[in-house]
Formats: sequence, C-alpha cells, structure tokens
Amino acid sequence: SDRTGRLSSSEVMAQPSPSTDEARPSATDGPDDPAPSTALQKEAPSIRPIGASSIHRICSGQVVLDLAGAVKELVENALDAGATNIEVRLRDHGQESVEVVDNGCGVKSDDLAMMTKKYATSKIRHFEDLDALASFGFRGEALSSLCALGDLCVTTRTADDDTATRVEYDAEGDVRHRGVVARSVGTTVSVQNVFARLPVRRKELARNVKREYGKLLHILQAYALVNPEVRIVCSHQGKGKNAPRQTVLNTQGGGSLRHSVATVFGHKTVSAMLEVSENLGEGCGVQMVGMVSKASPGCGRGAGDRQFFFVNGRPVDLPKAARVCNETYRQYNQTTSGTPFPCVVLDLRLPTDAYDVNVTPDKRKVLLHGESKVLAGFRAALEKIWSPSGYTYAVGLAAAAGGVDGSETTRRADDAIGGDRDAISGGPSAA
Repeated sequence: SDRTGRLSSSEVMAQPSPSTDEARPSATDGPDDPAPSTALQKEAPSIRPIGASSIHRICSGQVVLDLAGAVKELVENALDAGATNIEVRLRDHGQESVEVVDNGCGVKSDDLAMMTKKYATSKIRHFEDLDALASFGFRGEALSSLCALGDLCVTTRTADDDTATRVEYDAEGDVRHRGVVARSVGTTVSVQNVFARLPVRRKELARNVKREYGKLLHILQAYALVNPEVRIVCSHQGKGKNAPRQTVLNTQGGGSLRHSVATVFGHKTVSAMLEVSENLGEGCGVQMVGMVSKASPGCGRGAGDRQFFFVNGRPVDLPKAARVCNETYRQYNQTTSGTPFPCVVLDLRLPTDAYDVNVTPDKRKVLLHGESKVLAGFRAALEKIWSPSGYTYAVGLAAAAGGVDGSETTRRADDAIGGDRDAISGGPSAA
C-alpha cells in the first residue's frame, strides 16, 4: 500500500473475495442483531446452600489461621478459667501435637458435649454484653474450629467432681469417646496433627515450621508478660518417643511485671527499662502502665521484635501506637549504636465500652473510640517519660563499655531550644 493507506492493484487482486453465501445477508438478520456466537452457551448453575460439614471446615480455617493461633486460643481459655499455672507442651514444634494443661476451674460434665459446638460459650449471652466484656474469648468458635482442624481430646475435672472425664471429639465436634480418668482440678486440651484436614495448610506449616514456632513463642511471651501472677511454662520435644524435652519458657508467677520481663528477656534488658504509669490526658480515660526502654545509648534494640501492646491485658496489634512510640524514641535517643527501637511492654487500660475487639477472628485488631485523641495523649506521655534523658551523655569507662546503669557518670546539658537560657557552647565535658 502507498503512504495514504490505499491498496495497490496487486494487493487488491490478492484479497480473497467473499463467497455469495457470506456476502448475502440472512432474511432473519436485522441491522442490529449481534453476530452469531460459535461458543456453546453455558447453563447458569443453580444456587444451593453449602453443606454444614463444608461450612464447618471453611469457617474453622478462618478462626484458627496458624499454629500460634491454636495455642493462643487454648491459653486464653485457661486464663478465662482462672488458671494460675499453665503448661504448654509441644511435639515436633507443634506439628505432631499441642497440649495445654492448666489448674483452672475445669468444665462441668454436663457441658462437655456442648463445649465444642459452634457459637456456644459461657462468656456472653447477648450482643450488648460486649460493652462489659472481661474475658478473652466470647464467640465460642475456638474449640469447634480445632475439632475441624485436628484430633481434639479434653480431660477435665471440677472441684465438685470425684474423678476427671476424658472426652475425644470428631471433626464435627461430636463426642466420639468418653471415659473416666484420674486428674487434679483443671483442664488438659490436646490437639494432634493440627491442619491435617487442610492439606495445603498442613504443607505450609511443615515448610515454615521454624518460623511458625517462633511466632508461637512470641505469643506466649506476650501472655507471660501481661500476666505476671500466672506461671506459664512451655516445653518442646523433638521427633521420636525418646527425644529429650526442652523448656523454652518458664515464668514463676506471683511476681511483678519487672520480674516477668527479667524472666522472659533477661536482667540486662530489664536494667535498661523504666517502669511507667501515665494518664493519657484529661477526659481521655486511658491509663498507660508498663515498661519502656530508657532513652540512653545502648538501651534500645536494632529491631522492634520486643514491642508488646495490650488493651486491658489483651495482647493486640496497635501499629499506629507502635509508630508513634518509635518516632518519639528516636527524637530522644539519636545515637549511631544501631538501637533505634525501644523495648516496650505497655498496657492501655480504658473502659470496656471505649474500644471494639469484635473486628477480626483472632481478636488481635481493636478499634479505639477517639483514636486520634488517644494517640496524641500517648505521644505526650512518652515525651514526658523520655525528655529528661534527651541530653544525657555516657562518659568514662561505662560509655566505653556501652553499658548504661545508675552508677555511670553522666552530664545533662540544659535545653537551649526554647530560647529562655543562653546557648551552651562547646561539647559535653566530663563531670
């Protein structure tokens, strides 16, 4: 063709001419009729309800997302039962079995059949009860979901029982076997082969078992920190019957928050932290209680892996509060030692009707009423805590060693930013 787009005579000759049948329009074809489709028309499927068994398996995978979630639900049940001694036993990082033993009040014999049914709980009766919620669980989904994801067995005894009862459940949460055994007052919940009925989830667990095991320990550390009066022990046994059992977490209970932090993270970490108790402004109704790192060189960490936030003692994810905390800490601890993140164990105590925990199945996300006001008060409280350390310098042998304690020599320079005092000339001098 030439540049104007016209076909040359040779190209015109080469074009195939339409057949008579193709060129002649059909008598039934109208000017606006669509071209006939060569694809087979698909029949619209009928809409039918999903079977109860399939619904159970689908929804259970949404309640218990991973191994850490399974242990979290069982530990919360033990705490809600008033347990002061909780032991978590793992085999093969939890792949083979997870067992949680407590000395709580136990479960009544008449409730054992109902305990694993969906939405059956002793925590609430009506939706309005969420405004005064004082327990960790309230939906009645955890044990029912664990039945669908693994082999569940419960052994329990109350103070009114002479013997304990051992119950095995099937995938639907129905009692498969029931017997009498010996046990002290409390409950033991065992889950064998977690996610065995969800092959893809099971393979994912096996492929990333070490990472999932780390998440599990992080969850247990959170409950150990916020419940210093409860003894929490976690032990792990490898593959095989003769594999040794190793204790990976052991808090003594009956102590203070400082004692729990020292038990979980060591005395070096707790010596670099401050105990805090602050109200987040007038009219906010929120009190902040816990411990944070000192704003001094060598007191923070290179990662935010030791930051735990709670709302009324419930471990939660507060990304906005964590960001405010990190930003404020860097303002008062501007060092080159690679410690830009503070260690944080903070519990925000507020009225039960001032937040909503019924957001996600794992209850890790909460919505705070008046969040902007709470965050502003949170920032102001942290500035009040860390500002006295903003111009403190470690000198002498303690600074050379990188340690910070109460006996080291420090120098505090007056803050000249406000303009009320004369500017300080020169660098910090030895005290």
